[in-house]
Amino acid sequence: MDNIEKVDETYDLNSINAYCLSIRISPDGFSFCIADKQQEKIVAFKQLQYANRPIGSEELAEAVYQLIIKEEHLPKEPAKVNVIYVTPNFTLVPTSLLLPEKAKEILSLTHAVDDLDEIHFSQTNIEDSTLVFSIPSAIVSKIKSIYPAARLMPQVTPFLSRLQQDHRDHACFVGVHINESFFDLSIFSNGKLLLLNAYTYESPSDVLYHIANALNAFQHSEVMISLAGATEERLAIIPALKKFYSNTINDPYIGDFTLSYKIEDRIQAQFANLFYSATCE
Repeated sequence: MDNIEKVDETYDLNSINAYCLSIRISPDGFSFCIADKQQEKIVAFKQLQYANRPIGSEELAEAVYQLIIKEEHLPKEPAKVNVIYVTPNFTLVPTSLLLPEKAKEILSLTHAVDDLDEIHFSQTNIEDSTLVFSIPSAIVSKIKSIYPAARLMPQVTPFLSRLQQDHRDHACFVGVHINESFFDLSIFSNGKLLLLNAYTYESPSDVLYHIANALNAFQHSEVMISLAGATEERLAIIPALKKFYSNTINDPYIGDFTLSYKIEDRIQAQFANLFYSATCE
């Protein structure tokens, strides 16, 4: 990824408690957006590369810390801070059955959880469901040292929030978000969540395979597929998907905040989860 900077002329760095900050952390890059509470508008977006590609969670945590403390466009006292950690290590658990002390054991059944990982929880808009996810303690420590009240979440939290707006309108609604090395896949049937999972991929054909395989298991004939995420992979997979599923679309941004005119469509699609996480509630 290249460095990207989009800052609206209305952004006033010196305003106190006027902005909400959303941060996205992944091994492939660091990005953030800033939402103006009064205008209800995302007025700034930046994507930054690490000076050196981090190896391991300690290096990633330090790289993120250095970018934050040196970044000149971050608001001095944000009203709220949301932090997305991009990870395939998550699982959805019925809230009524969730025992926090057993959460690490549950997540470890299907994912590799490091001894230095912390287990965190993220609420969803899916009835009686809580996301359990792991995040390196080094990253939590660095973030909390700067933003003690920051809310941590995996990328699937805003992903599910976005899908909530459309999934009841279709007999089978599929949401796909392409991340740098894996993609998130959700399948809804008449408003009910059937599947939420992450799959690694090396090429667009891998994405097509996993989507087709999952859909075959549920045997739906009428399918709506909505894609967002990493631009090159997303654009390459759409023609292939349309050969089998004609109702495949680029997911348009329809968040609570308007976007600055400087934020182009390709950025909206690639960083959709970041923009959907921008909230001052």
